[in-house]
Amino acid sequence: MRFHRFSAIRWLLIFLFTLTFSPAHALEIQGVTPVPQVQVSGQTLQLNGAGLRTFTLLMIPIKIYVAAFYTPGPLRTAEAVMNSGGPMQFDFTFLRAVGQADVTKAWSSQFAQSASYTYPGYASDRDAFIAMFGPLSGGGVEQVQLVGTNTIVIDQGVTKGTIPGRDFQKAFLSLWFGSKAVSPDLKTALLGN
Repeated sequence: MRFHRFSAIRWLLIFLFTLTFSPAHALEIQGVTPVPQVQVSGQTLQLNGAGLRTFTLLMIPIKIYVAAFYTPGPLRTAEAVMNSGGPMQFDFTFLRAVGQADVTKAWSSQFAQSASYTYPGYASDRDAFIAMFGPLSGGGVEQVQLVGTNTIVIDQGVTKGTIPGRDFQKAFLSLWFGSKAVSPDLKTALLGN
């Protein structure tokens, strides 16, 4: 009798230990599961954080995209992100189809409302960046990589171009982590907090 009781307790403890220390389930947001790591410029980047971008229209929240942010190591504050030498990658997975005019309007609006870092030549760099993005189908992915001092745009798997200069990187990062960030909830999620 003691043997069976001991055996049952032992198996229960093993089961609880397994539940407690098994790897976490993959993060899923609105049916999108960001990959845990990506390769950028020969370096492995880890998922720093991910979150949902919503836009409220007539008091109705509209789910737009899932953003995932990849870094060489954990970056848990806006200051750490802004001071990081990278490389970094953002993936924006759109939850609905978006036409060209709406893609342009969305990026233009985000820069107008949220860019807290500007510099001489900012407007032309911003416009060149926005022009690299095309229409998206539901599930379409826009990626932005920060490598060295270059900002590389990849639209649905196709590299569209590069904006050179650390200044533009800071302007782009300010959209997500600056004083007027696109969404406080998304900022927190991208920082993994």
